[in-house]
Amino acid sequence: MQTTSRFLAVVAFGGVVALAACGGSDVSPVASTTATTSDGGSVTSSGNGPWAPPSPAPSPGTGTCTNDCDGTGQGPGAGSGYGPGAGNGYGPGPGPVDGFCGNACTGPVGPDPADIAALLVAALQEEYKAEMLYRSVLGTFGPDTLPFAVIAGAEARHVEALQTLFTRRQLAPPASVWAPSSFPPFASVPLACAAGVQAETEDAAFYTPHLQRTDLPQDVRNVFTSLQRASLEIHLPAFQRCQ
Repeated sequence: MQTTSRFLAVVAFGGVVALAACGGSDVSPVASTTATTSDGGSVTSSGNGPWAPPSPAPSPGTGTCTNDCDGTGQGPGAGSGYGPGAGNGYGPGPGPVDGFCGNACTGPVGPDPADIAALLVAALQEEYKAEMLYRSVLGTFGPDTLPFAVIAGAEARHVEALQTLFTRRQLAPPASVWAPSSFPPFASVPLACAAGVQAETEDAAFYTPHLQRTDLPQDVRNVFTSLQRASLEIHLPAFQRCQ
């Protein structure tokens, strides 16, 4: 029971990513009891089992953005965790999803290097690839398969953060060249998790040479840094635990 609890806690926390976009803030469905801290602020991650005491009132997401760029601010949202109630009943509870807001809006647009469009396209396709891989796993093993259900949603928000960078430059983001059908089915969830480890390792490595550039605009640097941290600090450990 304790091992399962720790795994689900990681999965819930696996959504917390200080991504870069902007726009309002989400509201957690219920407030929870165990506090964790992400680079986006203080969030919570625990769930209430069927015999747990009533939860307090909803708590607002921490993401805010004051600029006028398009995007969606994300604060703490729904996740899964073991409830503290008698019997340790499992139930859905508040847990952070990808917290992203503000960073893409704080840096000015440009000056952009000549290859900015190609750079953003490559990054966007990298995130599309990860999302479609995880959705292929959900298609094989079911839509609630953890940690893929949580991380696939996080990857979708990674895509949104990158699309914001296109929008700020009046560029049209391309569609994905990847689909769930691009990947062969896995024989088991642990084998799929091993593929997730490889995908997140490659994803993080993609950003390293670009973040070493001195001509990278600040808003792009903000997003790339957040996405790399998400891969290394959150998604990768979740997949390592389940493989």
